[in-house]
Amino acid sequence: MLNIVFVQDNAINESLALTELSGCLLAAGFRTRLFLTDHEADVEGELRRFSPALAVIPCPVTGHETALAQARLVKKVLPDCLVLFGGTHASLDPEIARQPDVDMVCVGEADDAVVALAGRLAAGKDWRDVPNLAFVEEGELRKNPLGPLVEPLDRLGMPDRDLYYRYHFIGRFPWKKFTTGRGCIHACSFCWNPTVADLYHQTRGSFTRRKSPRRAVDEVLAVKEKYPLRSVHFSDDLFTVKSSWLEEFAPLYRKEVGVPFSCNSSIELATDRNMKAISEAGCRCVCIGLETGNEKLRSKILNKSVSNNDVRRAGETVHRYGMELATFNMLAAPGETLEDAFATIRLNQEIKADHVRVNIAVPLPHTEFERRAVEEGFLDSSYLTARANSLEHPTVAFNTPDARAFENLFYLFRLAVHFPALDPVIRRAIHLPITPLLDPLRLMIPYGEKRLNNLRWRDGLLFFRHIGDPHKRNSNYPTLI
Repeated sequence: MLNIVFVQDNAINESLALTELSGCLLAAGFRTRLFLTDHEADVEGELRRFSPALAVIPCPVTGHETALAQARLVKKVLPDCLVLFGGTHASLDPEIARQPDVDMVCVGEADDAVVALAGRLAAGKDWRDVPNLAFVEEGELRKNPLGPLVEPLDRLGMPDRDLYYRYHFIGRFPWKKFTTGRGCIHACSFCWNPTVADLYHQTRGSFTRRKSPRRAVDEVLAVKEKYPLRSVHFSDDLFTVKSSWLEEFAPLYRKEVGVPFSCNSSIELATDRNMKAISEAGCRCVCIGLETGNEKLRSKILNKSVSNNDVRRAGETVHRYGMELATFNMLAAPGETLEDAFATIRLNQEIKADHVRVNIAVPLPHTEFERRAVEEGFLDSSYLTARANSLEHPTVAFNTPDARAFENLFYLFRLAVHFPALDPVIRRAIHLPITPLLDPLRLMIPYGEKRLNNLRWRDGLLFFRHIGDPHKRNSNYPTLI
């Protein structure tokens, strides 16, 4: 029996796509195992004992250096084990296959490709024509054609949630995430979705697929029957993409699962019909991307053509159905001024956002956001070289004379939203050289996440005692390993 190992650094990078891939491999008769290198006392010994023929390593954008370290570890212990990279970085920049410890990368969805690859390896057959694979051959990068997108999603094996939950501190954590589909109908400039859809030459409509409501509920039930589950988050880019699906899902979930959940929606899809359905299912919090209070910036730079009145309507609808509202906000996008940022704060106050998440704008590689920023002179070449991750360090990437003020406002944003009376003080403070002194305000982030996800202090502290620094988190694309 062929053994396949998945190697990651830290439990905070739990990948639902990896659990789905493992489920497919188990259904095909292969053995799989995940090793989280930060949580293994003797990872080299464990790798030798499992003796895999193939190592699959998630390689997300902003996480490729960590992935390369995992590849070096595998090759050090098991020189003959083939190493495959998958994920956003591998898909959008397959040149990483030229690295000495990487044998191949998977471009796009990995489910069918990796099962086919494992079958070839088990049978001792050549694997070099397997769709979606890219590898170096005679000094040149060879990229095989992509196979079709997985459809219907119900044909996939059930996700192997035990892959991560064998680490008991993950399994006993009562907040768990799920996905019910793949793709997104929107084309936000800062997101990978349009770029990944372009790989397949697909319209956004055909790129967006959904599991059946029955299958989505069964996946949650399978976890609930074995592990503690007090709060669920559906981490689909858009959970509310189709009203009829939600209306079929709602009674099933409410009757058979009955666990409060949160989900991601968008301003356009926070409609009366959709919010009614998810509230009846048991949704407690809806997350939407507000991004900026400047309508022109939101439309021209971020490619989100919705007005502030649309934002107000969405917020009112969420609250009318008794759910909490969480917003995603972006600071220091190309062309944004500090007054624009304070307009974002005021809009959050107007819609009575219960929870706010804020990031400094990140020019993710291979996105329209990055391309336009380079063309219009908003992005330094030094940043492109460094590929810095401003989720870890709130550093303004785009050229602006107000960089320090934006970085200070990153720390003060939540206070500014929830305590409007502080506005005059915050406006003065952001111009002072006090950024290092504001770092303790990051503690508002875990407190906010505790409230948003309905967590008890004890559960959160036990989990993060194992995780350590939460900045180890990479940006995992939900449906690519």
